Amino acid sequence: IQQPNLTNEYEYTDYVYAAYGTFSHKIPDVLNYQLGLRAESSRYDGEQIGKQNFHNSYPLSLFPSVFVTKNIGDKQDIQLNYTRKVNRPNFFQLMPNTDYSDTLNLQTGNPNLKPEFTNSLELSYQKTYGQKNNTFLATLFGKYTTDLIARYQSMQAFGDTTALIASYINASTAYAAGLELIFRNNLTPWWELNLNTNVYYSKINGSDVVEGLENERTSSFTKMNNTFKITKTWSVQFSGDYQSKSALPVSTGNSGNKGGGGGGWMSGPPSTTQGYIDATFGFDIGIKKDFKIKKNQASLSFNMNDIFRTRKYIVHSESPYFVQDEWRRRDPQVARLNFSYRFGKFDMNLFKRKNTRSESEGMGGGMDSQ
Repeated sequence: IQQPNLTNEYEYTDYVYAAYGTFSHKIPDVLNYQLGLRAESSRYDGEQIGKQNFHNSYPLSLFPSVFVTKNIGDKQDIQLNYTRKVNRPNFFQLMPNTDYSDTLNLQTGNPNLKPEFTNSLELSYQKTYGQKNNTFLATLFGKYTTDLIARYQSMQAFGDTTALIASYINASTAYAAGLELIFRNNLTPWWELNLNTNVYYSKINGSDVVEGLENERTSSFTKMNNTFKITKTWSVQFSGDYQSKSALPVSTGNSGNKGGGGGGWMSGPPSTTQGYIDATFGFDIGIKKDFKIKKNQASLSFNMNDIFRTRKYIVHSESPYFVQDEWRRRDPQVARLNFSYRFGKFDMNLFKRKNTRSESEGMGGGMDSQ
């Protein structure tokens, strides 16, 4: 039986207009620096067919970046950088349709969400050591976000009953500060170990939405990646990660200036203003075969994520009138077969720093939020 009030047809268009430029310069024996500036405006148009229309325009904003690097001798460098970034709400966060699949725990989007903006400051120290060019990198970071997109639950009356409804709000501010350590070590000719760990404090302030709405927590994130060279052309990669309890979870996805930094109903763990996201962990595996086609390099690889099916996100929410625990899985267990063919000049440096705080942690390209 079709029920018009429960039927939803939604069309939307997301417009982003941007321009950017960078300038870099090296002062011999002193330092290197790079300056960047991005200008961006955006517009969102949504139509709930037969019901209502939504139009949001976001004015022109500027996003500067500054990177200053100085060599302090003996394969050691320090870097200071500042960036400002934006994270726009995604489709699921904006869609006003209510999900009634659980009649006591409804979910809906908020078409009036605004983008969140993050200012980040980092101070890094890097040292290369040993005959195999092993690397150690330590970074102190601080991030401050306005209009954080975060999940919020409240009780609402529906006819003769009361239901819990989850949606998304723009919390007034949020910030995170912490320390990240990255190690890259060629332990043997056939074993390379990359280890990333960080500890950070985060706080969300939503008191402008609901009086007294705050959430703070100290959390940690660790990721280990092992690469084993079986032969000259065969290699196996095994990685695992662990995220402790958090209010602002780490994400390896880089939201950056892209739209939708996560948090749809089928996406990753949210930023939450009530309670916490419980600890989670998982493991991935990959196998790669390198070979040549004529004079060019090619490779065939097989990868599988969450091989032990342990990645599930448990969200504990609480307020004066409810306590709730819910869990879900982010993505299905997926196996991928990839073929790549490289020609011309390309970068052979396999170790490039990955900011596994994501621009997120709580802030960077916007926090992962639901």
